[in-house]
Amino acid sequence: MMSGQISAEIGHWYRPFSSETLFEVVAIDYDEQSIEIQYFDGEIEELEFSGWKTLVPIETAPPEDWTGPFEIDRQDPAFNEYAMNEALMSLERKAS
Repeated sequence: MMSGQISAEIGHWYRPFSSETLFEVVAIDYDEQSIEIQYFDGEIEELEFSGWKTLVPIETAPPEDWTGPFEIDRQDPAFNEYAMNEALMSLERKAS
């Protein structure tokens, strides 16, 4: 990507420069030169690399309620294990 352009990274959250709409990069296909993003509401969109550049993406912190696009029962023991793993990974990313 161009110098000064933010590179897409799977698992990272962004928003377009001109909007507050949050999305997460969920896949990058280098052969097809496309980036798949998922908005907080669950909608998935595929962008070409050139489309990523026109967004002028800004990396941002994940939303506090990261469960938005998922149908998760907070009483489910699997939710607590997943939430703990996410918290630990977040701490590890901040430490590096």
